[in-house]
Formats: sequence, C-alpha cells, structure tokens
Amino acid sequence: MSKRKTIVAARDESQPNSPISNEDDDTVTIDEGAKCVWNGQEFVDGDLVCANGECYICSYGSWMRAPTEVAS
Repeated sequence: MSKRKTIVAARDESQPNSPISNEDDDTVTIDEGAKCVWNGQEFVDGDLVCANGECYICSYGSWMRAPTEVAS
C-alpha cells in the first residue's frame, strides 16, 4: 500500500472523480487494483489527497475520509 500524500485543488465536479464513500452507508464495493481519480489525476490504493483542510485515502477505487492522525 502506497502512502503518498498530495495536496490537491478542491474537487471539480466537471473533471473525472472517483466517488467519496459515505460513512453512513454500510454498503462497500471493493475493486482490487482499481485506481482513484481526483480532478482527472490517478492515484493508487493507499494514496492520500488533501484539499481545503480535508484529507481522503484511496481505497479500492473510492475515496474514504482520512482520520485526523493519518492526515497529519
């Protein structure tokens, strides 16, 4: 699992983006080897992106909100 941290621009919905997992939804889709996309840029499983004070981890093709201790 990669642990690359990248500061990115705010999410631009006119660009390709992978979904952000909803913490309230208990349905999880796992696509091993799937890449995550943020504003058209590809990231691999475990990569961390931060925009506007929020950080997300790429996990099986979806973004998950990163815990504060991971984002630091």
